[in-house]
Amino acid sequence: MSPFPDDPYCYPGTDVLINLGDFRTQAELDKFESDAVFLASAALKVHPIKGPFDAARLKETHRRIFGNVYPWAGEFRKGIGMMAKDRPGFVVAYGPSENVPAALAEAFAKLKAEGYLQELDAGRYAGRLAVYYSELDAIHPFREGNSRTLRAFTADLAGAAGHRLAWARVGHTAEAQQRLYHARDLAVMRGDTSELAQIVAGCLSPD
Repeated sequence: MSPFPDDPYCYPGTDVLINLGDFRTQAELDKFESDAVFLASAALKVHPIKGPFDAARLKETHRRIFGNVYPWAGEFRKGIGMMAKDRPGFVVAYGPSENVPAALAEAFAKLKAEGYLQELDAGRYAGRLAVYYSELDAIHPFREGNSRTLRAFTADLAGAAGHRLAWARVGHTAEAQQRLYHARDLAVMRGDTSELAQIVAGCLSPD
């Protein structure tokens, strides 16, 4: 369900996101999105994104993945305030849309100051990447597709630092996926990145 009344990103009176296929049911949109994202993700491997790891690159990553699905692909969310997602027993809250540009600028300034995490061993790298992943996740820059965008973005970031970050290792079982969701939520809501760092470490190998 849309977390916002009169969500401008959804078709009026529905909780279905406005999409380029003009699908009006969630099941149809899910299939359309899944197929388009699969092809786009494959294309990214053939034609990777270049340039510094900053807000512009994050937007381009989202645009390349979702550009054939949503008319607002590559644009930060606007005019919807805070986002929230229901989890069993609690709610995860993300930062307000009006703070997205400034919050990202701060996060990427810190990342640049840390030399984009270059020259760190795998253990140290996993810990620092978990911190930045959680910060970007808490900002939640896009109306939809944040997790997939962050996985692609952080995989590129790791590759530039000499590590291979294979997020696919997390998704081999439903239990592993739930562990990732829990670790992300814990990092966003409590600032505890320890579980997320362990997961990242398990996905890392020398590039």
